[in-house]
Amino acid sequence: MRRSSWSMIITASVLVACFCILLMMTFGYRGAQEEAGAAYIENGVSDTGAANLVSAIYLNYRLYDTLFEILIFSVAVLGVRFYLVQQKGSAEEVTHIPESQVIRISADLLFPPILLLGIYLVLFGHPSSGGGFSGGAVAGTGLLLCAIALGADVVARRFHETALERFQWEVLVAILFLALIPVLFGRLPLTDLLPRGRLGSLVSGGSILIYNALIGVNVFIGTWVVIYSFVRHRGEI
Repeated sequence: MRRSSWSMIITASVLVACFCILLMMTFGYRGAQEEAGAAYIENGVSDTGAANLVSAIYLNYRLYDTLFEILIFSVAVLGVRFYLVQQKGSAEEVTHIPESQVIRISADLLFPPILLLGIYLVLFGHPSSGGGFSGGAVAGTGLLLCAIALGADVVARRFHETALERFQWEVLVAILFLALIPVLFGRLPLTDLLPRGRLGSLVSGGSILIYNALIGVNVFIGTWVVIYSFVRHRGEI
């Protein structure tokens, strides 16, 4: 395994370990509490500024759960990539068959609206339905469509696949750093420091918008890394 691969694995392991230790030092579990959900419903909008209570819960009240989900997703992407690199695929035996002009034109027409829909779901996940996870996955399917029409290697060269993988881990570090910034101001980690704007507006949820954007980018890149890893392992789409 290359030195850079080991460096990424060690860095990811250290980040996960440090984050787990910090959570154990700052949070205590007091057991299940009756009517805990009622407080979310009654005070969720006023406490977080997010009209979408789902976003209010998983990006504010239960943010630590979401951070673990992001870590699990990132580690899963890393595992898929390095496992398939170690396995000998059948890429050399598969010949790419050019797709029809209909598929090429469909990809040209559908990719921009798919990407815009993904961006909309990411940015407006707190005042309406959506969020970083769903928006990132939708945008990732747009790249899958392009890979079918143009070939995965062509898409990888255009999007600088290696740089994307590195950027995914930089985004993950940014998410963890954002969660820990409140400590510098004498507050508990995961605390929302940004002011809440007018309810229903783009900036109404404080830090929720930033978390959604970072999560969306992380999921978008991770989706493509998984797709391209399978393509390199099994052959062209």
